[in-house]
Amino acid sequence: MISNLLNKFEEGFLNLLISFMTLLVFGEVIARFFFNTGFLWIQELTLTFCGWFVLFGMSYGVKVGAHIGVDAFVNTLSPGPKRLVALFASILCVIYCGLFLKGSWDYLSQMYQIGLPMEDIDLPAFIVHQLDPDFAWEVLKIDVEDNGPVPVWMSQSILLIGFSMLAWRFIQLTIAIFKGEVDGFKLADEAKESMHLIDDAAQTATKNTHNKDDK
Repeated sequence: MISNLLNKFEEGFLNLLISFMTLLVFGEVIARFFFNTGFLWIQELTLTFCGWFVLFGMSYGVKVGAHIGVDAFVNTLSPGPKRLVALFASILCVIYCGLFLKGSWDYLSQMYQIGLPMEDIDLPAFIVHQLDPDFAWEVLKIDVEDNGPVPVWMSQSILLIGFSMLAWRFIQLTIAIFKGEVDGFKLADEAKESMHLIDDAAQTATKNTHNKDDK
């Protein structure tokens, strides 16, 4: 049950992000081409949502097998060596995530200490007015006197969240390979998916032809 809830949360959150991005870009295009105006904050917010979408979605891609991999060599191996290679690769992925987590922590720590704000995105006024100025700056690094710009460490905290989730996925995969539950990475097969699309199109065309002949 918990797993299903997490799946629905991940899918819902990703759908929400891509929907917001689409609406923001659509609104900016309409404003520029029809009203000869624009909003500076839309571009920055769209880029932020894009970063969240990619970094949040990469762990979900590992889970559902949406990532593309080169497995031509691995598929030629017998089950034993194939499992060892997959185990080695998954451990390397965990180490890779660990390095990025360390770098993300160092970067966000510096952004927090400096109190660097985003250029064009401010918190809603009703939230800013409710914040204690001392608490807002000393704890959250939000400058209430400057209309409460969103601090960079908040907007880019997805670096820690995303790579933590990705590391957890790879740890789960490593354990599953070690126990023999799976023999390697679950990867997307674009060629196979393309052939399915071709087959579906061919079947549709055949049905349409038969329907015309019947008429």
